[in-house]
Amino acid sequence: MTSTAPDLAEVLAREEIERAEREHALQMVRSAQNQLMSAEVAKLRMIVEWAKVNRLDDDHLAGEPDPEAVMSDEEVEELEAALGEQGFCDRWLSVAGPGAPVVSEFAAMELSSTLGMGTDAGLSLVGRVLELKYRLPRLYRRVEELQVPVWKAFELADLTQKLPYEAAVHVDRQVEAAAGKIGKRQMERLVAETQARFDPAAAAQAEKGKRERRFFDIGESRRTPDIAGSLESLAGTREVTGCLDAADAADLEAVIRHTARALGKAGCEDSLDVRRAAAVGELARNQLALDLETGEITDQPRSGFHGRAVELVVHLSDEAFTVAGYMVGRLESTQTPVSADVIRDWCGTAGRIIVRPVIDLNGAVHVEQYEVPQRMKRRSRWTDPRCVYPHCNRPADRCDCDHLKPYEQGGATCTCNLAPLCRRHHRFKTHGAVTYRRLGPGAYEWEFQTGMTIVRDHLGTHPPVWPKPPPPDDWEAEPPDDPVFD
Repeated sequence: MTSTAPDLAEVLAREEIERAEREHALQMVRSAQNQLMSAEVAKLRMIVEWAKVNRLDDDHLAGEPDPEAVMSDEEVEELEAALGEQGFCDRWLSVAGPGAPVVSEFAAMELSSTLGMGTDAGLSLVGRVLELKYRLPRLYRRVEELQVPVWKAFELADLTQKLPYEAAVHVDRQVEAAAGKIGKRQMERLVAETQARFDPAAAAQAEKGKRERRFFDIGESRRTPDIAGSLESLAGTREVTGCLDAADAADLEAVIRHTARALGKAGCEDSLDVRRAAAVGELARNQLALDLETGEITDQPRSGFHGRAVELVVHLSDEAFTVAGYMVGRLESTQTPVSADVIRDWCGTAGRIIVRPVIDLNGAVHVEQYEVPQRMKRRSRWTDPRCVYPHCNRPADRCDCDHLKPYEQGGATCTCNLAPLCRRHHRFKTHGAVTYRRLGPGAYEWEFQTGMTIVRDHLGTHPPVWPKPPPPDDWEAEPPDDPVFD
């Protein structure tokens, strides 16, 4: 039996074909990347045009945007109280640094819904774009030329929004040649140096206020990701993060170390990390503490009872009694799932247990008054655990109980006519050009002045629907004249 060695020409030809295929695949990836960057740049340009349309009125176009035109939360509340329910409570928001246009809050809410994001995320996006366009024009030009990725430019825009206009221009000049090539740490150092140079008073104040950076968060935090909704939440755990005074941190570490060691000597077989976590709970419940009201040392906890109070809210269907399976409850404060075993352990160590009456959420309850009783607020919160505005995730216990049909227009104070709205979106609905209606349990349809409608239900927020199709991709709108900002 003989074998024939492959011909050298065939081997070289096959390798050439494989090389060409790899090169083609890389070219396709690069082409897709360029198309994505071009689309992101087009989105930035359209947001700039949107900001021009939603700018200040003609009385404010004689010069730079007036910082005094920007209303604070306190000023909005005072205006609402003075004008009553029919008052106009839109406000101008300064979402970028000095020298950039201010935008209408209500218009920003509608834009955010159009883009499929929450209001805070939408305001952040608009602020970044306006920061690039009006305060970092050199960097913005390089983004338009596809020389700097949008996300990289946004990193710098986030850092420069706190700078005076002249300082932002200085940073823009410094990074023009190296934009897209330097890391975030380098940008942070450049911005800090520039702030100290152009605004020494603010730099000194920042140095003096470093201690104000201390925080202590339990559960959902703006600083760290949370495990809400994951399988880990079934264990009934909460993330804890903080930044403490160094001396306080040393004292806390000493107490936790001592208690964790004591738990181990007492027979606890858990790992050191688990014992340290348990030590924090023991510290909260049983450790000796200073009575801040009398200034005396007491051998009793400051609270009026021993152990924790548990409010257990259980949602049940007939299947819960007939179908076997892993029993799961829900922690009311975080809306996260938790196993029945953990709930049983909590109740076993509780100093008292609060039992609420069984409530059928399918029924309707109403009262002959405008004010919403606490029991009806609780029902509304359990039916809709979050603000019902598109993409908003504000917990219902931090929201207003809104009448879908206004009370003064004949709307009843009834669970069938109530829904949780956070204060910002409540103002938008009350004083802005947006309405909504209930489609069914937990389902709402929002309609904006432009004709756009968005449905939010138990599946989340659905894509917006327009009464007529959007313009083609190659459509170019004629931008309005802008004598102030261009």
